[in-house]
Amino acid sequence: MNILAIDLGYSNVKVCLYNDSGALQFDKYISAVAKVDNPMEMDDKLMFSLGPDTYVMGASALKLSRNLLMKLETFEDMKVLYPVWVSYLLSIYGNKFDHVVLGLSMAFSDRADELLKYLYDTLLIQRENYFLVLPQGLSCKLAYNEKGLDIHDTSTGAAGENRLLDYIICDGGFNTVDFATVINGSASAGATLGIPNSGVCLLCYDILDYLFKKYEMKISLKDAQNYLDSKGIFIRRGKRYDISKEVKEFTKKYLGYVFQLLEDKYGDYIDASSGIIIVGGLANIINEYSKDPDVVAEIEKHFPISFLHWPKFDGEFYNAFSYLKAAEKLIEE
Repeated sequence: MNILAIDLGYSNVKVCLYNDSGALQFDKYISAVAKVDNPMEMDDKLMFSLGPDTYVMGASALKLSRNLLMKLETFEDMKVLYPVWVSYLLSIYGNKFDHVVLGLSMAFSDRADELLKYLYDTLLIQRENYFLVLPQGLSCKLAYNEKGLDIHDTSTGAAGENRLLDYIICDGGFNTVDFATVINGSASAGATLGIPNSGVCLLCYDILDYLFKKYEMKISLKDAQNYLDSKGIFIRRGKRYDISKEVKEFTKKYLGYVFQLLEDKYGDYIDASSGIIIVGGLANIINEYSKDPDVVAEIEKHFPISFLHWPKFDGEFYNAFSYLKAAEKLIEE
């Protein structure tokens, strides 16, 4: 079976598939989308059409007016963009897939059927089970059980002997943070939780507010995300700005919030676990700040930093990879 796995996040779209050589391929796109009313003025290579509407996707969308950017902050915003991104990615990789597998934060798990119906109706697809929707975060146990903390690991056998069996998954994204308890390598169905409006968006709002108060600069949330990615150094209207010190402080404050949230929501489960696996974009932040004395002190209010485990690179692809593996398993069964 040919499967396209898509992790459509509020900051980036992550894709996992097998390429023509049979090797795993991972790709990432900025999840910005601009809806263009007068497409005749633009290069055809930058545009993508779906029905009567024309869009500019990814990084190119950020070059347009903020007024043209489609909002991407809530589940309703995300639902509108799902068929656009799916259709766009199929145009890139070819409409050759037997199944397209997607993920949804556990914060919105009760709306999976709504999303599926919207996709089938909007894209006019009648093939049964063409789309599969899996729980974000919780699915990551498949990636960890198979690959440990390196999804590119090709070793087998004894390599898995040192992996945790009883642990908590903490999947931090742009909008949500998802928690799931894994016992003896299997998910504990009664111990999963998705929390909306708790992701890195909070950090981006700090950047947005700071720039307005300091410089009366009005930016979008997507702009704030880009300034976060650039460590607070950016050029705007020909002027160079350096708010790296403030971004660092905002980030450390956000990490303190995440670990307190983990304590408040999952304290009892932490007591019974052997460790915490951090994936998603949050893994990249932890990897960068894991030796910062302030961050270490904040973490060790709750547990030693050795209690935390995270991929040193590509942690944000764990969901997409897990969707692919889960779909393979479901189809096989």
